[in-house]
Amino acid sequence: MAEKKDKEQSFELRSEKVRSIVGEIPSSLIRYGIVAIGYVLICLFGVAHFLPFKQVYVGTATVYEINSNSSDSTDIIIHLNFENKRPDNVDRQKLYLQTPRGISVGHILYLSSIRDTLDRQSAICRFKVTEIKSIENQTVNFQIVSSSGNLLQKMLGKL
Repeated sequence: MAEKKDKEQSFELRSEKVRSIVGEIPSSLIRYGIVAIGYVLICLFGVAHFLPFKQVYVGTATVYEINSNSSDSTDIIIHLNFENKRPDNVDRQKLYLQTPRGISVGHILYLSSIRDTLDRQSAICRFKVTEIKSIENQTVNFQIVSSSGNLLQKMLGKL
């Protein structure tokens, strides 16, 4: 019985201490610190909202046969072997091929989701005939830069 009263008495003492701490107004240092932390967080979210999020996909591209009926641009099939990560949707994105003469820029019209035995994916791309003709039947490096929203959306998982 005496132990019960001791526990109740210690509970009342702690309760009184907690009430006295809660009843006090925080010091100015704590108030301004909370305001400063809040301001910094708002600024970080603002910066993350305006920063674009870009993903870069790299690998090797094999160009086999170029059938060009026009002198301006042509649609060709290129086999892409991605190094680390694979894109979900890169239709209408730019494809940069690093050729011996420089960088050739084309557009991906369609990327197949099926991979062959060499882990390559077929892509239908549109290139200028003058730029792509020099790398017929060759394997070159490629890069795809895909812009997908902003950094805040990526951090919050809304992509």
